[in-house]
Amino acid sequence: MRKCRAKQGQAMLETVLAVLCIVAFFHFLFYLSQVALTRTLVDHAASRAARARSVGFNDFMCEKAARVAVIPVAGERLWPEEDMQELGRIPDYLASQDGAHARGILDYEFWPTFRIDVSRGFGDVIKAETRIIRHDEMKVSGGAEVESHYPLYMTDSGL
Repeated sequence: MRKCRAKQGQAMLETVLAVLCIVAFFHFLFYLSQVALTRTLVDHAASRAARARSVGFNDFMCEKAARVAVIPVAGERLWPEEDMQELGRIPDYLASQDGAHARGILDYEFWPTFRIDVSRGFGDVIKAETRIIRHDEMKVSGGAEVESHYPLYMTDSGL
């Protein structure tokens, strides 16, 4: 009788350990997929900012284009709280004239930690580097280079 109970306890312990290992593995895979998605979107944001500069937009417009690109990984929406129509607000956000007006249209949890640097590279290349820091201290950086097109149809904008 005693051997049977000991075997049942051993099987239960092995099952619990196996389930814990499987859950930890899937948790790790989920976290890894979040990091990969964040990296992809931060690179995309850099390319959107570089493209905005390459057609002659100013720094504020480049920043807004990059921020819109990282909305899926920007955390919780802080403003507006109750309105679920964020797709309708994106054009208004992009058309905003200053930072205060833009925050009154859309604001997200990790946008304050989102950094962007757009500069002129070698020749007619525009370089953009982006970085976002999330709540779990995950720091993800991205970058992109785009050929500048604005000199073809605009006067020099002081880049």
